[in-house]
Amino acid sequence: MATSVTFTRLAKVDLGELVEAASDDDPQAYISFLSANGSSVADYDWDGDTFNVLLPVLADDYDIDLETGENEIVADISEAVESTVFILTADEKEKYLDRLSPDNFSEEELREVYEDFTEEEEEEAGDMMLDAINALFQSLQEVDADHVVVVTVG
Repeated sequence: MATSVTFTRLAKVDLGELVEAASDDDPQAYISFLSANGSSVADYDWDGDTFNVLLPVLADDYDIDLETGENEIVADISEAVESTVFILTADEKEKYLDRLSPDNFSEEELREVYEDFTEEEEEEAGDMMLDAINALFQSLQEVDADHVVVVTVG
């Protein structure tokens, strides 16, 4: 089954309640909280497992580290919902928005780094990676001083 990815814009003041929802006994509480209090800002139609390749590639090859914002909150949520979760903040927007523009990447280059990382050939890897970058770029544009985007892979 393909892994899904959601990009939810949420008020920063709601992050504490999001951690509580993630820790709830009801496994749907986290997703329900995001649905009730946030809004979707991007779509990604490929398998979300692409992000397990993209995030380390962006960090290692392009010096774009999207997984360190709100570390403590992210660790609590990820552990509770057993998914990859990261939060895009105004700091990431300031540091990475221009560098994460899809215009800075080529499908061919992204296919090559995907195949190097996974040691598998994947004809559509360039499309998958570029669409993921586009979703992240779109999401970063929605971040401001009072709002973050919670990205959930899983």
